[in-house]
Amino acid sequence: MIIKEIEKNFLKFIFDPKEDNKFGYNIFVLIDGNKAMLIDSGYRMHSTEVKKNLESKGIRIESVIISHFHLDHINGLTGLPDVHIIGSADYEKTLDIYVDAEKHHIYTPDIKVEEEYSFKFGEFDIEIKSFPGHANCSLLTVINGKYVHIGDELIFSNDGVPILPLISKSHIKRHITSLEKLKDFTSYVILPSHGKIIRDEELLLKDIENRLKYLKAVDAKSEKISYEEAVRECDQEFLHSEFHEIIYKD
Repeated sequence: MIIKEIEKNFLKFIFDPKEDNKFGYNIFVLIDGNKAMLIDSGYRMHSTEVKKNLESKGIRIESVIISHFHLDHINGLTGLPDVHIIGSADYEKTLDIYVDAEKHHIYTPDIKVEEEYSFKFGEFDIEIKSFPGHANCSLLTVINGKYVHIGDELIFSNDGVPILPLISKSHIKRHITSLEKLKDFTSYVILPSHGKIIRDEELLLKDIENRLKYLKAVDAKSEKISYEEAVRECDQEFLHSEFHEIIYKD
């Protein structure tokens, strides 16, 4: 685990990839006195490390914003009893895929965001926006009008190499729409759930355009196309090219 200070009372906890994966895991932490708010919880082993580190400084985790309800973003809630959960009002469809119904109560949001939800946490002004794309229940979190947490709309390795978009073919149009909308946020500092913080607007736009080229190439053909054909118009390489096969496993 590596801890980086983004600015005062704003930390990024970085975890290594699982075996055979190229992408690691980020948990962002906002601090107000002896209270902390997380953005995503990672897996339980991740949230446990964050909790232990904060408790050593006399800080308790009060709440967690969930960017979307895939297991690598919510499983850490099992190690954070009694926290306040903020998540999408559309959480159940995703949760049903990964979690047995009798365990839903562990992950059910206390605040369910339909379109937008704004509040203040210490010195941080938080705006949460519904942003279906990578997942139907995806949220964007804007912090102090400067930073935007994007969940898995863009995925990178810990050293910043792009990871191929991971989505089923039936939902590609949704992800294309979210990436087009993400262009409205290129002047912000981008906080991905996986990978390095992005501060360069030109590089960000280039990455978005390459992902759009890939997804549109796949979407344009009703039949399966090869990975090589799908990235023909792209001018950057993607890690995890095998994710291309997952697109066709609806």
